[in-house]
Amino acid sequence: MTISRFDELTKCVGIKSIKDINDQYDYKDEKPKGDGDSPVVACGQNDSYNELQNIYDNKLASFVSSQRITEKEAIHALCEACRELKNPRGRDDFYKYLSKKLSISI
Repeated sequence: MTISRFDELTKCVGIKSIKDINDQYDYKDEKPKGDGDSPVVACGQNDSYNELQNIYDNKLASFVSSQRITEKEAIHALCEACRELKNPRGRDDFYKYLSKKLSISI
């Protein structure tokens, strides 16, 4: 059975939090703080490290607080970026996706 693009994106319907996104992924950091870790984005949470929360806090929260985007739009864009971009998801590609989806410059 092939999973269509539509089926993949419907996994973002009803997403209300970063936890909801993380819960869709099994993630084990094979290289904690190792080489090759920083140029990629992991969807999912490994122990206490939550990369999507870090991206939200450091890249998107200021746009939410200035009302350029809503929290819901930010969360949905994070979910779609996780679904749309091929794993391993390059950090630059991830930020470009978010910028385009949200019409902001990251």
